[in-house]
Amino acid sequence: MRGAFRVLFLTGLLCCVTSCFSFRVIVPLDPECEVGSLAIVHSEPAAMDFEKPIGDEPVAAGDPAVYALIKVLQVSKPLKLQWHWYSPDNQLIRRSKTVEINARSKYLAYFAAWDMLSQSYYSDKKGAWTVVITMDGNFLSKKEFFVN
Repeated sequence: MRGAFRVLFLTGLLCCVTSCFSFRVIVPLDPECEVGSLAIVHSEPAAMDFEKPIGDEPVAAGDPAVYALIKVLQVSKPLKLQWHWYSPDNQLIRRSKTVEINARSKYLAYFAAWDMLSQSYYSDKKGAWTVVITMDGNFLSKKEFFVN
């Protein structure tokens, strides 16, 4: 009886030692809706090459308009963007209409969108301005710029 018990015990021990162990690993999803860049420009955005990096341009009170241009990477769902423009005294001066992006839920490597603030808003309010961009009503990005 002892011999049979030893064989059974060793067989059980051998099965436990040679068995495969697995660990549950959570693989994070690819990041979605990353802000690639947010730039303040006075040039017409439609004429820009969005494949190249976009940088800020100095803003003067005499410029006909200021654009807050955002480039968002890796988008696969519909989004609603809105721009909120704040003057140097932290007053909300203008809120853009809501813009719907990617209504068909296709994968986009990137998209660029912008809103314009006309000269009548900032020509007599020089100083540090702020633009806040929301996505689906939640904070997406913020940029401060100076009007000289």
